[in-house]
Amino acid sequence: VKSGKARHPWPEDRPGRAPLWVLVYGVTSMLLGALPLAALGCGLAVIGWAIRDSASLTDAIVPALVWTPVATLVALFVYAVLTVIGVRALSLWMPEGYHPVRSRVGWQMWATERLMDAARNYLFPIYASLLTPWWLRLLGAKIGRGTEISTALLVPKFTVVEDGAFLADDTMVASYELGGGWIHVAKATIGKRAFLGN
Repeated sequence: VKSGKARHPWPEDRPGRAPLWVLVYGVTSMLLGALPLAALGCGLAVIGWAIRDSASLTDAIVPALVWTPVATLVALFVYAVLTVIGVRALSLWMPEGYHPVRSRVGWQMWATERLMDAARNYLFPIYASLLTPWWLRLLGAKIGRGTEISTALLVPKFTVVEDGAFLADDTMVASYELGGGWIHVAKATIGKRAFLGN
C-alpha cells in the first residue's frame, strides 16, 4: 500500500552550475594521470645514473639490469609518497555533510577517491598484506589493532575500522553518495570484529 513519498535528507534545490569546477576536475584528471609518470621518471633516473659512465649500449645493459630492482623500489616509494601527500592535503578543510558536486569539497572527495583507487593498482604489493593497516593509517584512516584489510576503497579521513575487523576484496567504505547535483559524505565506522564482504 502506498503510504506517501519517500523522504530523504537531501537538499531540495539543485546547486548552481559552477562551470569553473568542470575545468578544475579536468585539470586534476591530467595531474592524477601524471603521478605514475613522475614516479616512473624517478625510477628511470636511477637507471640513468647507473649507466652514466657506460661507453656503449652493451656496456650499459649489465648495470641497468643490476639497478632495475632499486629503480623499481624508488618508483614505488615516490608514488607512495605522492599519494600520501595528495590524500593528506585533500583531507584538509573537508567537512561532513551535503555539498554541491561542483564545489571545493566535491572536488576533494572525488580526487581523494581517485588517488585511493589508483594506489590499489600501482601499489598493489602493499594491499592485502600485513602492511595494509599501516598504509591506511599513514593516509589518515583510524585503523584498530588486529584488522585484516584487503583491497578496500575508502576515504581515509572519514573511515574508522575498529579492532579485529575484516575488510574483504574491493569493499567500499566511507565513500560519497551522489544525488541531484549534491555529494554527501559522513564518517563510517566498522565495528569490532565486523566482516565486510566483497
